[in-house]
Amino acid sequence: MATKLKILMIHGYTETGESFRADVRPLEKALMEAFPEAPAPGSHPDYPGGVELVYPDGTWRLKPTDWARYIPGTDPGFGWFYKVPDDDEFPGLLDGLQKLGDIMRAQGPFAGVIGYSQGGFLTGLITSMLEPGRQSVFEQTAIESGGIEFPESFKGVEPMKFSISCCGFAGLSPRYKAFYLPKISSPMLHVNGQFDDIVYDKRSRTLIDATTGTEEEKVLVHPGGHVVPTSKLYTDAMIMYIKNRLS
Repeated sequence: MATKLKILMIHGYTETGESFRADVRPLEKALMEAFPEAPAPGSHPDYPGGVELVYPDGTWRLKPTDWARYIPGTDPGFGWFYKVPDDDEFPGLLDGLQKLGDIMRAQGPFAGVIGYSQGGFLTGLITSMLEPGRQSVFEQTAIESGGIEFPESFKGVEPMKFSISCCGFAGLSPRYKAFYLPKISSPMLHVNGQFDDIVYDKRSRTLIDATTGTEEEKVLVHPGGHVVPTSKLYTDAMIMYIKNRLS
């Protein structure tokens, strides 16, 4: 079969893979047009099979009482870990990482990852873990300060060529130090809402500051809230970013 440009799509808290796909349908459509199957004009020589987006469900099945803005009659969705008031600890995180690593091993190789909110946080972790030499950082940090161990399911997974974190943030506990020190050097674009009242600027800045590169290269701000922007202006910008990392 012709090689496809595979992208892992990680939803946020209270969503499902299906609902996330519905939310970002204009971005998916734009990606399909930007990376058509060969021999269509514009097909990418490394990905003649076109693009394939994979939308898994999270690990923790939510109940209506698990979130304040629940709309009666709708699917409460999933979380990738338990929601807590701050970013010091993320109970259940290792289960979420285990599932994502298993998906990447079974369905890969993936060229990139796009995540939103909790998924944006996980995008940073995945991008970091798959960098050359990062596993040894985990081993050293576990010895020195009790950091978490490198997740087994990510061993042997290929590094990301690109990643996009929408409304993402970083983990502040010393247990997660190995993800962010040294800084994440792999290509990562941060897409944040100017009026995001959930992952506000100071919180999103924790992940931005944990990555290398200039502000102009790595941050895209849209005039909205806690959403993935899907107007043509922003989908074009994200696709240009991806194309530049694949060239």
